[in-house]
Amino acid sequence: MALSDKKALMVVPPSDFQDEEYERPRRILESRGIRVTVASNRLGEARGARGAVARIDALMSDVKYYDYDAIIFVGGEGARKFFDDEKATKLAKDAEYKILGAIGEAVGVLAHAGVLKGKTATSDRSAAGLLEEKQARFIGQPLAVDGKIVTADGPKIAEQFGNALLEQLRK
Repeated sequence: MALSDKKALMVVPPSDFQDEEYERPRRILESRGIRVTVASNRLGEARGARGAVARIDALMSDVKYYDYDAIIFVGGEGARKFFDDEKATKLAKDAEYKILGAIGEAVGVLAHAGVLKGKTATSDRSAAGLLEEKQARFIGQPLAVDGKIVTADGPKIAEQFGNALLEQLRK
């Protein structure tokens, strides 16, 4: 399957997402012809912590994980609202065998969904306790790939995160 036939779903919080964690991976994926859909828990526009705007294409409750080749959770302080959000954690759990990515604070969504249990993962150091509590193997590196799960520690690694997702989509 050509990359131009692939589809990715980016899940962003409605406010306070991390701008670079959204913009850089999206730009990388779209530059290779991958169709990106943006979902959240409300329609309209989501606002990044530094002013970026993401147009929401779909509600999390309406998307079907099997329509996408990759599901990507975008971090930032707003992503913490998804830790206990049933729709977000269900989407992550349902997509466990798809390419699944999370960066920064959003790695906690995967942890709360239980999909990191027994997996190698990373996030910023403040999340190490959460990952270990949820039985993930926290490695403290900027980027971790375990099977089809890609995690990254934050905005400084957003470009490498996007490239790692792209590499998974090429397989």
